[in-house]
Amino acid sequence: MSTWDKLLMRKPVLVCAMPLRKPSFYYLPTSCEAVELRLDYMDNLTLTQEVRKVIEDYASRYPTIVTIRERGEGGSHDVDPEVKYGILEFSKGVGAVPDIEVDTLIKYPDMYSDIAEGSILSRHVFSKDVNAYDLALKDIDVARRFRALVYKVFSVNDCDFLNLIRLLNTSGIHVAVIPRNPTHRAVSMIMGSALMYCSVRGRTGPGQLSIGLCSKVKMLRDSLLMFNRE
Repeated sequence: MSTWDKLLMRKPVLVCAMPLRKPSFYYLPTSCEAVELRLDYMDNLTLTQEVRKVIEDYASRYPTIVTIRERGEGGSHDVDPEVKYGILEFSKGVGAVPDIEVDTLIKYPDMYSDIAEGSILSRHVFSKDVNAYDLALKDIDVARRFRALVYKVFSVNDCDFLNLIRLLNTSGIHVAVIPRNPTHRAVSMIMGSALMYCSVRGRTGPGQLSIGLCSKVKMLRDSLLMFNRE
């Protein structure tokens, strides 16, 4: 059983999101169960020796997710598509889990299919005119087809929340529901979201809870699960 398989047996996995503005290694609080390296915070991102080393340093110490968001996905900078692919391919090769936007995989299936297996496939909805649930139903089929580890959906729309929560019972793939609303994030954790992203060195997204608060919510979930067994 892999490290991630073991972690996902005790959902949610608390992922500490690290906005790296330079390729530097930082030790994480003990409450962090995994780390997300947000490399899109770097100016003029390329696969330099320093970037390789920082990915290897984290991946050798923590379960690591490597993420490069485009501006339209909530990222900080535009990134050359070939550079993005090269970094995600390298990351998977050293044991990290690449985070791939669903639309990127659909647009470049030949390029990304080899790293999509075992990855996190993500959908980010920032428009109030878009139904995140309808998109997610289609996305999950894509995630299953490419054998992703986790399908993750973020939405700014509170009206999507109850429908998205229903997806947590989807068979054949782990699902993470990440609402913008902080209260809904806590509820998503208690309901068994596969992942929850928590802040340690500044928020990387709207509504993100601190790792301290994430840890308290997970402890509450664990207590409720024990109560249900009595």
